[in-house]
This record gives sequence, structure tokens and C-alpha cells, in this order.
Amino acid sequence: MKDVDTHRLSYFLRVAEEGSINRAAGVLGIAQPALSRQVRLLEEDLGVQLFRRTARGVRLTQEGERLRAAVAGPLRRLELAVRYAGSPLARVERGLHVGMPETAAVALAIPLLGVLGEVFPRATFQVSAAPTEHLVARLLDGSLDMALLDPIQDGRLFQEDLVVEDLVVVGAQDCGLNADAAVSFVELCAWPLVLPASRAGVRTALENAALRLKTQLSSHLSTDSLELTKEAVVAGHGFAVLPYSSCAREIAAKRLCHASLSDPVLTRPLRLSVTSKLDLPTGLATRVSGVIKEEAARLIGSGAWRARLASPSRAD
Repeated sequence: MKDVDTHRLSYFLRVAEEGSINRAAGVLGIAQPALSRQVRLLEEDLGVQLFRRTARGVRLTQEGERLRAAVAGPLRRLELAVRYAGSPLARVERGLHVGMPETAAVALAIPLLGVLGEVFPRATFQVSAAPTEHLVARLLDGSLDMALLDPIQDGRLFQEDLVVEDLVVVGAQDCGLNADAAVSFVELCAWPLVLPASRAGVRTALENAALRLKTQLSSHLSTDSLELTKEAVVAGHGFAVLPYSSCAREIAAKRLCHASLSDPVLTRPLRLSVTSKLDLPTGLATRVSGVIKEEAARLIGSGAWRARLASPSRAD
């Protein structure tokens, strides 16, 4: 096989993310025929068909999915290394501690650590996964530099909306849930639920919905451990309401099944949060938050994180 042009791989990834050669060409700022030719040359170099044309655009073939999985991470790290070579950011030497809920860490933590390591090769990083209340306390006592949080009212925090995840109901593999048939919230309330012990985030969304509909949740088990929640559901001890990405592996492995929620649809927003006492230089803090936003957008665009970017607004 010939050496593969990394530019063609970048074009391939953009087309895969956009699902359309026309849209990808617009994002990349090149002519659609030129982009189509680059994709065709890449397919010729590899000897496989990477995309299947559809009425709405293009979809990856199995070979295309394998290529995206293989090259997305390494190519991203190469681009970052080139972009920040010689930058003052590359010379930053300090520790950086980021917190996030465990459900978000499943999708974001490992990719984010890889990207931060490329942008700040001399820095050290730590990610802590914990309920929002614990993360807020650690932000305020200075043991966290920044965190992704469920919405919470606290005037000591500066918060910016980052992403929104739709919540799904998950059950044991033989529970009868169907991904094509939504479960109404009133129906869900009659089922035994494994609830988060923490009052912020998912539990708040569930309790607020129950209050509006003048109904009550049914639960005999609560825990803030994501792994324990999933194992309890697998064992048949109840159903759970979670962001899809936090249980995608178990769904793919057929240990869990899922369905969407309706009447109402429930979502879980996440905000990027810091305090006024942030012990980071302003430029560094801005760049770190920018990296987090970029990586979240990349994961969402690639389908690795089933979420959507929040509207650009502040929640100070």
C-alpha cells in the first residue's frame, strides 16, 4: 500500500463528522469537487470504499468506520503537536486538576487527557470523577482547578454551558425495553428505579418532572456509583435513568437494553465551572477551557459522545 497523505486523512475525518461532502467542503473552505477527488484518491490508496452515498449525504462503510477508529486519535495528537510546537503553552510546568461527574468521565476523560498532554507536554494532569456536590466543595477549597458540573445555583462559581445529554431509561437485557419505543415518564414512575444518591443532576431532573406531573418515583436503591448502578440494573434490581454514553458499552455488549423517555423528554446539561479564586493564569485557564470545548465538540461530531453542544450562553 502507498504512503497515505495525512491531509487526505484529515479530509476523510471531516467528511465522516459532517456526513456530507458538501458540508465538509464548506467547513474546510475548499471546493466540493476537489474534496470529492481527495476522498476518491484516499479510497484508491487504501483499496477500499470508505463511504456509501445516500440521498442525504454519505455514510461510512465498515472499512470507513475501522479507519476512523484507527486514525482519529493519532491524527488529532499530531495536529495538536504541530499547532503548539514552540508555543508558550508547551512550556507550562504545573499540575492541573479537573473534575467531572462519573457519567461524563466515561465519554470525555481519557480523550481529554490525551489532548491536554499534547497541548501542555510538561504539565501533569489529574481527573477526578465525583457527584456535583463533592466537585463544588473541591472547587471552593481550591483542590480542583475547574470542573464540569450539573446545573447548580452558587454565586461563588462562574459557569458556562457546555453540552446537553438526553437521558434514557436502561434495564436488564431481558426487561423488554425497545430502543424504538419510548417510555412515558408516568409509566417509568411505576417501575423500581436505581436512583443517584446525590440530589443534583439526574435525580433533580427526575424529581422535578415527577413534581410537575403530580406523581412519585418508585425506588428502594440509590447510589452515586455509576458502576454499581449499572451492575444493579444488569442483575435485575431495577431500572436506571442515565445519559446514553455512560452505558453505551454495556448496551453494545447486550448486558443492558435501553429506551428513550417521553412526556417529558429529560435532558442533563453540563456546565464548565471555575471560582473567582482560580489559581491559574488567565491565559492558561482560557486555553484549558478552550481545549475542553474543542474536545467535547470533536467527540460529539464523531459520534463518540451522544450529546449536543449547548447554546453559547453564560450561567454566572
